[in-house]
Amino acid sequence: MTTDDPRSSGDRMWEQESRFSRRAEVVSVHRLTETGTVRIRARVTDDRPLDYKPGQFLAIQQDVPGIGLQHSPYCMFMPAVADRSFEMLIRVFPEGPLSHYLASTRPGAPLYFRGPSGRSMLPKDDDRDSELVLLATGVGISPFHALLVHLLRNGDDRRIRLFWGLRLVEDICLTEELDALAAAHPNFTYAITLSQPSDDWTGLRGRLTESVPPLLETLGGKRYYLSGNGAMAEEMEIALSDMGVDRRFLHQERFFNARHRADQATVDAIVARFVASDLFSPRAEQQAPLLFAIERDVHGRKVGPA
Repeated sequence: MTTDDPRSSGDRMWEQESRFSRRAEVVSVHRLTETGTVRIRARVTDDRPLDYKPGQFLAIQQDVPGIGLQHSPYCMFMPAVADRSFEMLIRVFPEGPLSHYLASTRPGAPLYFRGPSGRSMLPKDDDRDSELVLLATGVGISPFHALLVHLLRNGDDRRIRLFWGLRLVEDICLTEELDALAAAHPNFTYAITLSQPSDDWTGLRGRLTESVPPLLETLGGKRYYLSGNGAMAEEMEIALSDMGVDRRFLHQERFFNARHRADQATVDAIVARFVASDLFSPRAEQQAPLLFAIERDVHGRKVGPA
């Protein structure tokens, strides 16, 4: 299919580049792990404000030597501050030239971006009694960290639980920041689960979809945020929905595997790991032996013999 576009290729290229008209400069670059997690701090240098809400992202575009223009979205790691500085977590991938370029920049290097864009993760004001359950994989923790800092610094006292899925012990970082938040705010706790743990690892083991379902005593009265691997987000969202959680209370932020479609057998296995039974779940009722099925009313309360 062809289209008649009166603009020259040069005009179209200028329009593409102009979308990234905002300017910043690198302040610091810290390599957090030897496995490729990098923390970058930058400061806006143009004359426009940085209006940002936790969960939103910036789209960065750079001219990578030998490659050409590359662009990618990055969720911000910290809430906006007065000096218009911001932070991002970058995971360096072999097939990601922009991630390599950003990880190798030095203080003073220019950044070209647009945004902030995207949805805010801030809970609604009328939802203050709901517990927040945050499930992140890898650098998917970035928007959650910004959300946590914003909520806790503003006196939010609801229960907040963060579960962070990583692959190896060597991937673990940011524990000083998370420990400080947990020590200062008793309503916040976090746990790290490793999918490939070492023999001496004493924390949670397995993927988030394996280790978290047995730890959720109840499913009602909560809001669930899923960030990072699109496979985890898709599978966990469907499993929670099958367990009776309203999809309005499920929020996804996919960093990769954005088009993943969950396998039914995988979802079935996740559902089987849940121990909570406080919500009415047609799926769970169908799985129970018909002869011994427990009748429930529309609110999920038992009305028949146990």
